[in-house]
Amino acid sequence: MSASTASKPLHMRVASAIVPDAGKHAIDSVRARVSRRRMAPLREEYLRRHGPKVLRGPFAGLRYPPELPAHDHVAHHVLAKLVGSYESQIYPWFEEWIAGDFELVIDVGCAEGFYAVGFARAMPAVQVRAYDILAQAREDCAALARANGVQQRITIGGECTPATLAAVADARVALLSDCEGYEKILLDPQLAPNVRNWSIIVEQHILSDPTIADTIKRRFSDTHEIEVIDYVPPDGADLAELDWLSDEQRRFVLSERPFPMSWAMLRPRGGA
Repeated sequence: MSASTASKPLHMRVASAIVPDAGKHAIDSVRARVSRRRMAPLREEYLRRHGPKVLRGPFAGLRYPPELPAHDHVAHHVLAKLVGSYESQIYPWFEEWIAGDFELVIDVGCAEGFYAVGFARAMPAVQVRAYDILAQAREDCAALARANGVQQRITIGGECTPATLAAVADARVALLSDCEGYEKILLDPQLAPNVRNWSIIVEQHILSDPTIADTIKRRFSDTHEIEVIDYVPPDGADLAELDWLSDEQRRFVLSERPFPMSWAMLRPRGGA
């Protein structure tokens, strides 16, 4: 297990302390608009060359409906997802889940459903529950599920709270959390005791709250083995599908985060 990223990047702790949440959201909003304008012609050229199907990784074969790649909250990361590089550092964890014996996969912060639908395709025996507070994300997740023929096994909802998790009766559960800092509230074994027995992958948004990683470690260290991976930007040098891009353009279309972050895998000590 690597050292907690919450304890080492000083510039992140300072930025989080001095920049108010409203300022962070404003910066993100401007960056997203600029990124979408720049990405649009590159995305259209890629789709013309290779189409909207995921080419590699644990979700290879997943296909996007034609209109989905251009939607605002999908547009920037869709090429990284289609070539199979998006968050590829944690693909071994996903493959571990796919090879496991689960009844249910829960995806909190599902966006357009890349993971929810990807797991439904790769794990035909499981049910999937996908949650997102954005109505457009839920609509897109439903469209992606239909396009891949797994809509009967995916339940899509809005807010997911500790009470939502506490009400889950299934015993063999894999929980994926990517909810922009809300993980500190969501992943609370005092409020949802059953999570002590689940396999959990959580994206730790430590720029939003530098205490998140340490909080998760404290809450789960007695019940789980915890592995942490720090995000490293991909360069995509081995992706032949992007050979027509310059090095700088390749880095741009594959970029996932403008700041350091980490993921944690929580494996229950008693087995999932």
